[in-house]
Amino acid sequence: MLQRIQSVFLLLASAAMLIAAATPLAVFLYNADQAVFEAMGVYLNGQLNDSTWGLFVIGAASSIVALFTIFLYKNRMLQIRLSIFNIILMIGFYLYFGFIVYQLYSVEDLRFQKVGVGIIMPVIAIILTFLAIRRIGADEVLVRSLNRLRK
Repeated sequence: MLQRIQSVFLLLASAAMLIAAATPLAVFLYNADQAVFEAMGVYLNGQLNDSTWGLFVIGAASSIVALFTIFLYKNRMLQIRLSIFNIILMIGFYLYFGFIVYQLYSVEDLRFQKVGVGIIMPVIAIILTFLAIRRIGADEVLVRSLNRLRK
């Protein structure tokens, strides 16, 4: 199971999404106050201002899907489909992040201060999942070619 490189890619993608769900995503300045944006909430000057549990749920679900996909090594087409679904979840993570930032705060008053490690991790997870899809597809092509030789 972990002898295949795509399993390692999926395991790393799962870890990246867990990091995204647990670490700060970005730091903004809002009316001279520091707003730390995490997957579980927006903290304004250290106090929880708004809850954003949806981001945490999307990040955790993406991590679980990637882990679950590793154990479906006998059904490669389902692995590919779940990996594509996982990429869609990760893109949804970014879309929901943008929606929350736009919805909660007026963009004119919001100034970007620094990027957190959590906002970069879904991009890394998308790349790793894409690499896993390519390797799973290569395995499927190899198995089909061997089946043609047996017939």
